[in-house]
Amino acid sequence: MLTTRNPKTVAPPSGLYSHSIEIPPNARWLYLAGQVGLKPDGTLPESLEEQDEQCWKNIICILEDAGFSVENIVKLNVLSTDPDALPIHAKHRAKYLLNDDHIPASTWANISSLATPQILIEVEVIAAKELAAIDN
Repeated sequence: MLTTRNPKTVAPPSGLYSHSIEIPPNARWLYLAGQVGLKPDGTLPESLEEQDEQCWKNIICILEDAGFSVENIVKLNVLSTDPDALPIHAKHRAKYLLNDDHIPASTWANISSLATPQILIEVEVIAAKELAAIDN
């Protein structure tokens, strides 16, 4: 079981994230490459809204392929070229994380560009799951 930690000795998180997540011994780890809004057919939506939504869909597919779920996400690193993207991403984060009992650690960075100018947002994920909880 992943343990969320938000000590009372620091300011509470200002959004849907936790300050830290403790991983149990002998956990299985999964590192996802940064996911962008590319659809399975290779097309990239133009809008940030659609790209961010597709990022989450891609993340969920990759997690499920390895026997993980969003409840196993330990850390999110989000990179955006749009300084106004945070509310859009926060809406999708709330939609896809589903479980207020597990809120991963997170970092947000506004940057000047990603791999190509058309990519507006990229989400990198680290997940962990107890070996006893793995169904494989």
